[in-house]
Amino acid sequence: MTKNPRFQLVQTGERTIRWRLLGGNNVSLGSAPADCPRAEECLAAITWLSANITELTSDFSHLSGGRWRWRLHTEDRIVAIASHAYGRRIEAQRGLDRFRSATTEASIGEGIETITDWRRKYRRDSDGYSPNRSR
Repeated sequence: MTKNPRFQLVQTGERTIRWRLLGGNNVSLGSAPADCPRAEECLAAITWLSANITELTSDFSHLSGGRWRWRLHTEDRIVAIASHAYGRRIEAQRGLDRFRSATTEASIGEGIETITDWRRKYRRDSDGYSPNRSR
């Protein structure tokens, strides 16, 4: 069963949070370019993005090792970035197209899930143990 695309809030620090957009298969399609101090600011940014997605300009950057990333922006600020790098520019373009489409399909409302940063949740200490699991 495929889920619909959805926005998710990710706690990135004790007092910071960032939004990301997940596709129907739970793959992160794109995210906020910076952290917000409160969830309300992230929700306002998501609402603005959804209302203005067709008006935003995109560009692509080529990183060392043949890695491509996309960005969406207004004239003066970046509003969304690729969640990961792509091997080819055409793949980055397809990723951006999926992000734009999913933005219009994702519901915005009270049901947006907030999670703690998954990178911390599964990080292992020097002994190979996760700090969130018993030894």
